[in-house]
Amino acid sequence: MKKINIFLFVLSILSLIGQCLLLPQMPDTVPIHWNTAGEVNGFGSKYITLVLAAVPLILFLLFFLIPRIDPRKASYEKHQKAYDIFRVFVILLFTAFVWVSNGAMMGWPVSINRVVPIGIGILLLVIGNYMPQIRSNYTFGIKTPWALESPYVWKKTHAAGGVLFCIYGILMILSGIFPSPWMTNLTLAVILLGVAGMYLYSWLLFRKECGKKS
Repeated sequence: MKKINIFLFVLSILSLIGQCLLLPQMPDTVPIHWNTAGEVNGFGSKYITLVLAAVPLILFLLFFLIPRIDPRKASYEKHQKAYDIFRVFVILLFTAFVWVSNGAMMGWPVSINRVVPIGIGILLLVIGNYMPQIRSNYTFGIKTPWALESPYVWKKTHAAGGVLFCIYGILMILSGIFPSPWMTNLTLAVILLGVAGMYLYSWLLFRKECGKKS
């Protein structure tokens, strides 16, 4: 991963430098939010784009720090592949979002209401496929209190979570291919129900395990 780390770090720095160079060409007020139809519904100072452009670099540093400060840092050696793939995709995705946003701000032919959901959907599919590999820790994965308490509950919760995240990913991609308010609302509803369902499932697993021990 050493070469990939160097690549991600250099990419994050170059993206931030590129944003600084682009800044003088931007109007003082730029669009910063778009609705599901791709229409601008929020504006802000062009200097906000510098904060957004710094996010990939901040994420790179956080991803480097997290395994070193997590109380269960030994788990990262067991799920290193899943963690590495996750952070690579996240940093690449946020870097892409910076420049997709720049394109939309500068009037380039960019459908931000399509690109962003599809990008997030791909990330969710990646996470879903690798989620069963994640071992118990305090910062990465589905951290319900019952999963953190029991290795069995953690394993079962993440196996189910992997399927759920793949469903999320497919819905997000579809909402990008077919952008509409009802598709967005459907996706959000499924995500909210899924989160509630995962907490309930994790709790029921924990109760079942405690029942066997008593």
